[in-house]
Amino acid sequence: MTDSGSLAILLMAGTLFALGLASLIAKSHLIKMIMGLEFCGKGVSLLFLLGGYVAGDTNVSQAVVFTLIVIEAVIAGVALALSILLKKVYGTLDFRAIFLTIREGGQNGS
Repeated sequence: MTDSGSLAILLMAGTLFALGLASLIAKSHLIKMIMGLEFCGKGVSLLFLLGGYVAGDTNVSQAVVFTLIVIEAVIAGVALALSILLKKVYGTLDFRAIFLTIREGGQNGS
C-alpha cells in the first residue's frame, strides 16, 4: 500500500471516530448514541488494521480487530435491549427526558 493509501485509511478512521464522538456528545436519542459508539469502534478497528499493516504483522492486528468486532456486537446488543426496556418503561428514547423523569421521582413517565 502506498503512503497515500495509508493516509486515506487514516483519514477515514479519524473521520469515523470523530463522527461517532460527536454523535455521543451532541445527541440525546439513545439509538443515535449507540450508533455513535459503533462508529467510534469502527474507526479504532481501521486504525488497528493500519497499524498492523505498517508494522508488518497483519495477523495480530486482524485477531485484535476480530475480537473487537465481537465485543462491539455484544455491547450493541445489550445497549439496544436496554433501550427497548427504557422505551417501554418511560415511553421515550430521549436520554434527557428519561433523566428528568428519574430525577423527579417518576418511573413510568407520568
